[in-house]
Amino acid sequence: MILSSKSVSLIITLFILLFPFFLWEIDKYFYNKPKELKFEPSDNEINQKYCGTNECKFLFAYNVVEQESQSNQHFISFIQIAQQLGRIMVLTNVGESSISSLKNFPFDFYYNIDELRRKFPEVKFISQQQFQKWTKERYFKPDIIHVLLEDSKFDPNYTIQYDISYIDKLVKEYRIDQFDFNLNNSVIFKQVGVGITAGPRKSENNELREFLSAELKSNAEVMLITHETIRHAIFEKLTPMPYASHITKAALNITKNLKPYIAIHWRMEKGRINLMPKCSKSLVTYLRKLKKRTGIKNIYLATDYPFFRQNKTQSRTFTRIYEEHHTAMKILNISFNLNTWVSTHGLDYLQSYPIKNEQLQEELEGSGIQGVFDKLILTQADYFVSGPKECCRFNSTYTHQVIRARKEMLKNNIKFKNLISRWKLKPK
Repeated sequence: MILSSKSVSLIITLFILLFPFFLWEIDKYFYNKPKELKFEPSDNEINQKYCGTNECKFLFAYNVVEQESQSNQHFISFIQIAQQLGRIMVLTNVGESSISSLKNFPFDFYYNIDELRRKFPEVKFISQQQFQKWTKERYFKPDIIHVLLEDSKFDPNYTIQYDISYIDKLVKEYRIDQFDFNLNNSVIFKQVGVGITAGPRKSENNELREFLSAELKSNAEVMLITHETIRHAIFEKLTPMPYASHITKAALNITKNLKPYIAIHWRMEKGRINLMPKCSKSLVTYLRKLKKRTGIKNIYLATDYPFFRQNKTQSRTFTRIYEEHHTAMKILNISFNLNTWVSTHGLDYLQSYPIKNEQLQEELEGSGIQGVFDKLILTQADYFVSGPKECCRFNSTYTHQVIRARKEMLKNNIKFKNLISRWKLKPK
């Protein structure tokens, strides 16, 4: 069909009139509003969020050597270094009787942060979780310096070495790559020998402080620090870090129910294996006489022998249980009604703690929070007993901390029947 010129003109007119409306309808379906521009916070703003200033400088003791009693002491030394250098102290994770970035629990699972702040009012603290978030949020990743402190063996002089091979250990063993650091070839690795630290005099403390202040001065935002082969406090020995209120309250509840009570600390680890049954029989004889003399009936036992699982000790350095250990414990159990952290259910409240059940089971199956709990029970005992050299580890930081705490309590007129007594191995 051929359209007339009039019809064509009409169609063209209609098209011209309707075209804007047609475009408007299409626009409704296909037009996208421009997205609002999002401005990422600058590194200065991120620093302000976590540090309160435009510049952040942290000290991160990512792995503290040895078990809780010793690592408690070492962590205080690192806080003192952070204070000296004007750095914020990262509160490293804890677990399995140690302080390490690899552990499952936040610092306040073991320790009282409010009391620690009162102990070190000039030091700022940040949790490992918050510190890790800071590294993740930073646009320009923080640069680091790594410091390894070590005893200088028999050399009383302070020494410095540089060791870049440590970077492999950092990543493979300590998984430091879980934090977003600028981990490249520009990282400085310092190995610092701090002289013979056993029993340092005050004059040496000041000299060491001056040495470390000069040698550890750095513009790096993060100082990673650890130590090896140091068995004593780097500076003056301070009282241990205070324990978390949830543990102290749990221990207090048990001591109230037990009092008066005799507390025994038997660390079997260093005792002569063949003497374990004889040591136990000697302890039984000693306790029967002590109970008769004092009139105290309740007995609490703290030990590295496994109560929770029969194949895993309460100390990670006590690696093997022998039949003699089992025999020794059977002798004690048939002789007395022993109270322990397991039998008193003193830590059952942790089942409702906001942590994964498998992590809690792992903590309780070996060395862990129960060691802290035991220490608090031992400290409050009316009568405190430990063993002779042949039967146990005679000198330990753990035992010394109990004795030291009991001395302080005696100064405050809290009465005990003794400071510490040791049972004797019966002669043949």
